[in-house]
Amino acid sequence: MSFICNENLKIAYDRSDEILRSVPYAPNQMIDTNLIVAYVREKYCPVIELYTMSFQKVKSANASMKDCGAMMRIEFDGKPNSASIILNSDMPETFQRFSLMQQIGHLVTLPPDAQLDPDNFHVSTHINYDLSGITEEELENDYYLMREQVANIFALRVLMPDRQFYRVMRELEDIRDAAAFFGLTKDAVISRMMIGA
Repeated sequence: MSFICNENLKIAYDRSDEILRSVPYAPNQMIDTNLIVAYVREKYCPVIELYTMSFQKVKSANASMKDCGAMMRIEFDGKPNSASIILNSDMPETFQRFSLMQQIGHLVTLPPDAQLDPDNFHVSTHINYDLSGITEEELENDYYLMREQVANIFALRVLMPDRQFYRVMRELEDIRDAAAFFGLTKDAVISRMMIGA
């Protein structure tokens, strides 16, 4: 099944392209997420604080968050003023790397009329690499799902830039080797193949 090209998802492509034009990266190395965070601080949100902690005992709406990748609190007044991102230290580094960029994706793609409570952390419980199982109707009718997929696409494209991604896939041929090169999971690489250029 091919991935949906929904107009609402265009911002993920636009923002990831902008950042990849502005942040230097070597073709033979994985993207340095610190450079991306520095760019986002300069252009979108002047204060971004990063933390890690175990989510084993954290609860959200009476549900366990041990399988969640991250949570974020944003002070927002038409645009983000500050953000605190907490990554789940119980997750492997590959998942933390993706989760960080997924949260940055939320930060740079927020609509100007977003309603956020600066006193609460927002949890990304739908970090799902498998983008093919989502229908266009679901994206149109579920705002939360659509925002999560925008952030997922942003993260996949920023962490695996087009030219670098296709070169690595040609040279390495094995998905596990490509995943190791990008510092991500095999599922992330498969989803990156689905969204194309």
